[in-house]
Amino acid sequence: MLNIYDYLKINDIFKIAEKYNVRDIISHEAKVKSFAGRIYDVLNEEHHLMRSHRNLLSCSAILHDIGCFINKSSHQCHTKYIILQEKNFQIVPYKLKQSLSVVAGSHGKMMDGDIDLYDMVEKKELLKLIAILRISDALDHTHKLNTCVENISLEDSCLNIYIKSNNFRKIFLKVNDKSLLFEEMFSMKVRLKTM
Repeated sequence: MLNIYDYLKINDIFKIAEKYNVRDIISHEAKVKSFAGRIYDVLNEEHHLMRSHRNLLSCSAILHDIGCFINKSSHQCHTKYIILQEKNFQIVPYKLKQSLSVVAGSHGKMMDGDIDLYDMVEKKELLKLIAILRISDALDHTHKLNTCVENISLEDSCLNIYIKSNNFRKIFLKVNDKSLLFEEMFSMKVRLKTM
């Protein structure tokens, strides 16, 4: 997979997100990016993922809610639309831009149908990124930015995420709700624990 940072820098991605920032989603996006990067790094120790995939995941996390600019209730499809149409993405090769839109646009329960356009290897790689993004987004589900991830570890075929949050119950339920794809792709459970 091509590296998106060969075409755009992280600051460019944040500028695009800021352009579509409504109700201060940019703070949520930054938090999700942080969570996704930490989960990715822990998984990378065992699954040997590529750096270009981490970069695509980071960009997807920053952009995953920009569709709220158009309509909150169907923001996932609007996120995809914005990514594919945004003039600042014109320098990004189409397939890479499409991969970005598929990952960012699949962070909820609905999977972007364009995932089926990829061969099995590429599809599996993108599904892993989507799975990580879904868990990361669920960790800040309330958008109140009060979840702090204290530690992430792999133990007994489980991804253990230790958090501090005054919304633990809501976060716990959302992570459980969004963890099925993760469990399928990584053959491990997600355990959320409070500190």
